[in-house]
Amino acid sequence: MTERIGPLSEIIGMGLRSLIFLTVWGVLAHVPPVLPVSGSCPADSFLAAASAGETSGEEDPVELDKDWDPASETAVQDTGKASDESETASKDGPAFTWRLETAFENYINTRRELHFDEAYKKNEISARLEATYGAENNYLFSTTDLFFFPTFINDTIGDDYVYAADSETHRNLRITSESSEVIFRELYYNWKTEKCRVRIGNQIYGWGTADFMNSTAYFNPTDYRELMFKDQDRIRMGVPSLSGMLFFDGFTAETVFVPVHTAAVLPVTNNFWAVKQVEDAYPLIFGESDPMDANSKNFAYGERIAGTFYGMDMSVSGYHGPDREPLLLPYGTVMVENQPVSVLLQPVYEIVDYIGADLAWPYEDFVFQAEAAYSPNKNGFVLQNTDMLQDLTFPYDTRKSDYVSYSLGMNYFIPLQKLIPGHAGESLLTLEWFQAHYFDDDLDRPRISDFLTCRFQDAYFDDHVKVSMTGIFETYRGGIIWWPKIGYDFQNGFEAELGYVGINGHGEGDYEEDSLFYYYKDNDLIMVTIRYAYP
Repeated sequence: MTERIGPLSEIIGMGLRSLIFLTVWGVLAHVPPVLPVSGSCPADSFLAAASAGETSGEEDPVELDKDWDPASETAVQDTGKASDESETASKDGPAFTWRLETAFENYINTRRELHFDEAYKKNEISARLEATYGAENNYLFSTTDLFFFPTFINDTIGDDYVYAADSETHRNLRITSESSEVIFRELYYNWKTEKCRVRIGNQIYGWGTADFMNSTAYFNPTDYRELMFKDQDRIRMGVPSLSGMLFFDGFTAETVFVPVHTAAVLPVTNNFWAVKQVEDAYPLIFGESDPMDANSKNFAYGERIAGTFYGMDMSVSGYHGPDREPLLLPYGTVMVENQPVSVLLQPVYEIVDYIGADLAWPYEDFVFQAEAAYSPNKNGFVLQNTDMLQDLTFPYDTRKSDYVSYSLGMNYFIPLQKLIPGHAGESLLTLEWFQAHYFDDDLDRPRISDFLTCRFQDAYFDDHVKVSMTGIFETYRGGIIWWPKIGYDFQNGFEAELGYVGINGHGEGDYEEDSLFYYYKDNDLIMVTIRYAYP
């Protein structure tokens, strides 16, 4: 259900719509007659995220300067023309820069019993436009994503994968329908001086140092419509917010205010990536992931202080507001004609408090990372005996509990050039352990927990051939994902990539014991992606 937005959020919405108009006007006024097209960013999931030294957000875990000037803030530099453009902006007035990326992505299910047409689970064309208009310190920045299914090729495309059940415009300017979607992922105005920086609009906050699971990334909801296989830079949704950062000698202090809640994005019932049933008997129906009411009780606030001390990048942070991730609450049963009784899972959001900290410590060829967050009042549901559905009480009782989540990891930059003469690629081994835990043992254990993620990546033949191998091990319930990829970069904007996803998980038809990956045991995939990027 769509609720009426209060007066404050209406004002913010009007401001954001004005920003959109200014962005469109800037594009129309400055784009040359013929626009080159370009390809999407490399398709790394948030569980196979970081290239050398990168975090899953905007900030670099090693260099404080990146904390002061995140990548999106200096988006002009992405074109390789930052210095020239900055000088032009300061001398001749506002400058306009842009980058357009496109991709054609295919997911093919490997189940042998499927007909070839049925095996195609996703045929998607996407485009991303990054644009900056303004001077070096005062500018408008936008990242806009467009996705659609080429149904004009085959009208069965999208039968197993839809973006949303209904057409809707969300609070963070995500405009959805069944077969297409537009996301104004970032759309903000930046004002910066020597001592401070202020931004207003749709923003993504890259707090934390972990590569795969960020416990202190409190603000941006997750897009779960492809489990863990969405592109790394598309797994987080922007939130309409106001942020300010103060620059001190050796550290920064950032404050964030979010006046309206934005809900996480879940797969539609019966979608390819939606869990179909539990206990090997009871189908699942997912309720709408509706945001919390737009009022002062549901405001979100956060503060982060970050700096470099004794060669280590460190930060402490705090948060109060709606929980980023919903509690999937067993809410009731639904009778569907000629089908077993279905269980309704309703996404529920509650106000939560967090305190957290993170650090990154470079040592020779290694970067060691740690990140943790604690909450005294995170919501969970009380377990019941699921052997007999008729004995269950709906909705399940919920309870607030102490809760902690943490990541421990490292990046090892392997000096392969010592073993392979002439090797020029960057060889990187990434390891990370993530765990989340309720202190109250009567509550259902977090499903995303006890993950050991390993990834090796390298490039060969003058960086033309890129390879990676990712393994995700669910250690508590026994599950594993194998994800090898190989790509060829033509170094003229074109890139082709082939990947395979193999999913295995322990399962005996017992919800408490079944691995999360058990529910996706039939979702093994071949991924084929073609990209083009300019400039």
